[in-house]
Amino acid sequence: MKRKVLVLCPAQEAKGGVSYYYSLIHSNFNSDRLTLDFYYTGRASKKSFKNSWFLKSLFDTLYLIKTIPSYNLIVLNPSLDPKSIIRDATYNFIAKRIFAKKTLILFHGWNKRTEEYIRSRGQVLFRYFFYCDRLLVLANQFRNVLIEWGFPPDKIGLETTIYKQFAVKAHKDPSKFIFLSRFAEGKGALEAIQTIEILAKEFSGIKLYMVGDGPMAPKLEEYVRNHNLDQVIEFTGWLDGEKKNHLLSQCGIMLFPTNYGEGMPLSVIEGMGMGLAIVTRPVAGLADIIADGVNGYLVQSTEPDAFVVKLAELLKNKKLWENICRNNEEVAMRKFEISAVVKRLEQIYFELAQ
Repeated sequence: MKRKVLVLCPAQEAKGGVSYYYSLIHSNFNSDRLTLDFYYTGRASKKSFKNSWFLKSLFDTLYLIKTIPSYNLIVLNPSLDPKSIIRDATYNFIAKRIFAKKTLILFHGWNKRTEEYIRSRGQVLFRYFFYCDRLLVLANQFRNVLIEWGFPPDKIGLETTIYKQFAVKAHKDPSKFIFLSRFAEGKGALEAIQTIEILAKEFSGIKLYMVGDGPMAPKLEEYVRNHNLDQVIEFTGWLDGEKKNHLLSQCGIMLFPTNYGEGMPLSVIEGMGMGLAIVTRPVAGLADIIADGVNGYLVQSTEPDAFVVKLAELLKNKKLWENICRNNEEVAMRKFEISAVVKRLEQIYFELAQ
């Protein structure tokens, strides 16, 4: 008889990396050993409770008390932020402590401020409420923190975000750069523009595509206008699906000067999958997947001048750039493509659901 697994996650229509992750899992998961069901937290009560996070969570809690007993394994997907921690700690307590179910917790995001708060005031409570059968994280540095907090090392595994390989004819050009992320503080959007502004003084014909939207958009557009960069910087708005993949296939380098509390950004995985060289920073999971000169470069500084040095190196050495592009396509297909991730998750779920 098939074992039953329940995954708690955001609705597929919601924006964000976790919803996209599970939309791909949902459409590609096929097992003769497991039945995989999804409960989309916050959606069932949306009309009744409008925008009340507390009431939605309460509705979910009551629903799950009725639902959890019929499953062998419960999979939770928090980020390390206060709301997510409170919500998923409650769900895990119900599943593990009340119903004695097997639970797996996959941390998708990580907030340094929350980490410091837990370290100084709440390690014991955190261990109690997130006691589970398996923990998965997206970066070694997160794993080390959990071990420091007292979680058994043999229960903590590393996983990745995922992408889906599309059959797109690529015409990669190293002089075309792409920044693909939300325009928010810490993501490096302005630093990316300033990097290309400097680089354009030495290399003619280069272009940066700013793909995304967010609160910093007006400030970024004003900077481009005031510095006469309209021919060098192009804002595309938010792209997805075929339009995003087509643009990725035309670019040669992804520039991502992030200083944000990343897990393992989907945009970088998609860039690797499309064979782009990645120039970014050693933030969280990025430090585990990018090796200098192999997948691109990790830049320690957030200063544009430091990024200019690495980008110039790639522009001057086409052979190096080509090798990096090939490496990234191979690595992404082997480790991050949906079929590889589904195969790993199916085995993890099966082992825990016994």
